[in-house]
This record gives sequence, structure tokens and C-alpha cells, in this order.
Amino acid sequence: MIITTTGDAVRTAMGPASGSDWTCLVRRGMLHSECESVEHWRLAPAAVLAATPRHGVEEAVLVLEGELTLSTASGEHSVRAGQLALLPHSCAAHLTAGPDAVRLITVRTLAAAVTDRLPPRVPELLSS
Repeated sequence: MIITTTGDAVRTAMGPASGSDWTCLVRRGMLHSECESVEHWRLAPAAVLAATPRHGVEEAVLVLEGELTLSTASGEHSVRAGQLALLPHSCAAHLTAGPDAVRLITVRTLAAAVTDRLPPRVPELLSS
């Protein structure tokens, strides 16, 4: 497992989140771990993060500072500092920063449809 701090940000130069800082705080490195990653984002004003079913993960998005717009097939929702948005793996969504920068944490986990097919974790604690 890789663990880092928010002081080691990477500046995105391509794609919809261009000009935003991204840091992976924790990345899955152990076999059969359900948590894919924990990431810290500093989105530039109007930057967009996309969530797509192709990613095969479920996401929890916690807004730390600022406000963003969550756009899904069911409409648009405002998510402000202190609020949490949960995105199931089948959800296609766009997270758009408002006119000010937004700071957020994303926690990405494998979907139950994936983890249910994995063999049991090893080592297991067996009761006697």
C-alpha cells in the first residue's frame, strides 16, 4: 500500500481537470483489497472530474472547501463543504468546481459485483 501526504501534489496538465492538483494518499497494493484509493484533489475553478461506470468503482466524494455541481442522469445537485456525495459504480457523473477552487477527498472502492467474485481474503481468522 502506498501512503503519502497532501504536500506532494501532482499538477494535472491534460483532460477536464487540467490545472488542478491531485495527490493519491493511499493506493491499493494488497491482493483483494476493496479500497482502490483515497485521493486529495484541489480543483481549479470550473474544472471537471468525471465518474464513469467503466472505472468499476464506487466513490465517496467529501467536499472539504468550496462548492461543486454534481451532474447525473437524474439532474444537477450542489455539493458544498462538509457534504458527502456517494456515487455507485453504475453512475455516470460529472463533478464541476464552482467559480472558486474546490478541495475534496475521494475514496474509491471496488463494487460489490467485483468483490463478490473474489476468493476469500487470506489470511482468515478461523474460529476453533
